[in-house]
Amino acid sequence: MTIVLERFADPARRCPPGWPDARAEVRDLTASGRRLGLAARLPAALVDWARCDRRGELLRACVATRGARAGALVHGPALWRASRAGALDGVACRTAKDFGLVDALAARSGGRPSELLATRTSYVGEFAFELLAVVPYAHWLHERGLLESTASTADTRCLYYFSPHHEELPGPRRYVPVTDLPIGVAGWWRYDRKAFPRELDTSRWSPPPYRDVYRDGRFAGDRPLCVVANKASDERYLHRGFSVNAIPTDVLLALLARLRTRYRVVYARPRAADIVNDHQEVREPGDLEAVKAAYPDVTTIQELAAAHPELGFNELQLRLLASSQRFVSVLGGSSYLASWFGGVNVVYARHGWEVRCGAYERWFHRFSGARVVRAGSPRALLATVERELLAP
Repeated sequence: MTIVLERFADPARRCPPGWPDARAEVRDLTASGRRLGLAARLPAALVDWARCDRRGELLRACVATRGARAGALVHGPALWRASRAGALDGVACRTAKDFGLVDALAARSGGRPSELLATRTSYVGEFAFELLAVVPYAHWLHERGLLESTASTADTRCLYYFSPHHEELPGPRRYVPVTDLPIGVAGWWRYDRKAFPRELDTSRWSPPPYRDVYRDGRFAGDRPLCVVANKASDERYLHRGFSVNAIPTDVLLALLARLRTRYRVVYARPRAADIVNDHQEVREPGDLEAVKAAYPDVTTIQELAAAHPELGFNELQLRLLASSQRFVSVLGGSSYLASWFGGVNVVYARHGWEVRCGAYERWFHRFSGARVVRAGSPRALLATVERELLAP
């Protein structure tokens, strides 16, 4: 018998039905984590614990099962006894990272666990998390000849150009933790703590060379290109207002007034219809209209999309950014994407996880060797752009 151990309730963090084979039995540790479910199973679990050999070893394995300790403590003894009796042919899971029970059961069965993430990725979470944790891991697998397939939301084939088989899944993006992926950092009591790593683990992390792959001549011009990326999406999770890290329109106009004297400027602020959005609402603050009214020579990304209907929005962004070495972006997905293309990226970041862990100073340069400089206020943004992008 092969068993598949599941420790997360979210379908996006579970193994697909029938994997690794149709005869595998699924044991759901999350059901035991619910209070009533745990209470109902507790008497049988106590009996199983009393009958177990090497209980200290099993207890350590259960405690090391991050994200589903209660389920491991309840289901672990029966599985432990089954492995001792030779009833387990194999153990499978999405990933064995921080999954002590899987490792212990597989060792007793004479092998290693089968891991879904050893050959494939599937992610429908936020764009920034995907660029941070999922795409570089998939590319790392690809470089070693291990990658079989990838899956993500619509308009992502260009992100996974290296994948032998990429599936675009219907539906919006949403918050999906990346704790169990290689770069994820776990909490102690709460496994999926809302925090980013202070130091990036790059042992299984390799950003694809987007600049080399997507650079072409279609956005070339007589002057250097500067891309200013902004957003108008909900950031209520920060509890400081609607869109905390968006560049205000008056600051934006002052910024563009200076940049357009040296650069061809493209203003890239996606509307809700341009992207596969997540749980964060996108509003229309009138910035696009204000930019065109004040500076008709500044091109919006919507104008480029209309001129290049052959490109999906994400591929348009990749080809546009690959044609530039100067970027202004904001905390969120745009700061990640702009950091994949070298050059200089000035990031407007007031509040957020990346600010708290010092990500822009510590490891954002690792995406491409870019110089990434954070500005934490409108005044600092204007001063930083003047110093980094406009100084002689």
